[in-house]
Amino acid sequence: MTPKNGSPELTLSQQAYSVIEDMIISGSIPAGSYITEPELVEKTGLGRTPIREALQRLAREHMVTIRPRRGIYVPSLEYETELRILEVRRELDVVAVRLAARRASDDQRSRMRSLAAQLEQIGSDFPTYAETIRETHQLLAAATKNTYLVESLLPLQNLSRRYWISNVVDVEKEIAASSGCHLRMLRGAADMDVDAAEKAAYDLNDYLVDYATRAAQMA
Repeated sequence: MTPKNGSPELTLSQQAYSVIEDMIISGSIPAGSYITEPELVEKTGLGRTPIREALQRLAREHMVTIRPRRGIYVPSLEYETELRILEVRRELDVVAVRLAARRASDDQRSRMRSLAAQLEQIGSDFPTYAETIRETHQLLAAATKNTYLVESLLPLQNLSRRYWISNVVDVEKEIAASSGCHLRMLRGAADMDVDAAEKAAYDLNDYLVDYATRAAQMA
């Protein structure tokens, strides 16, 4: 298997991390299930060492739990857990778009506008939406020029995205709501409009809390 996002710039460990994380977020490795290192080697086509390094990182980020002699456990994400995640993510999202609006390069601003245009036209195309949101998060984080913020924020966004994907029912409705917030974040940052970018980040997190609450009520 060719690793997703396996560009030459990525180390084997980073490639393994990206592929396994995507399997977990997409549900290819279901919540509540176990998987072993040999199975991951077979699925990814990567060696044991990068797989092990990736799993250690994913464990630190609460995506997996490593259980000796049993395997790698993928825990379920519960409503209360998502709310605790969003308490922290809310503030970090706002800081991130503020810094991105001030620090992004011209190339990054151009890409922000392109992604916003994609989100405006995305409809109910779930795979394209999921990949566009992933790139949106990575681009805004990179534009902050703050490694500490990136390392704190992206894992929380990934956990939140996993919760969203695993609970979505009305795909078109939820994509429209989420895309609207994300494209306003992108345009605010691209246009150096700090107030607009921050407002969009707050709106996104208000939406995510509402979404989590609705998902819990339907469970």
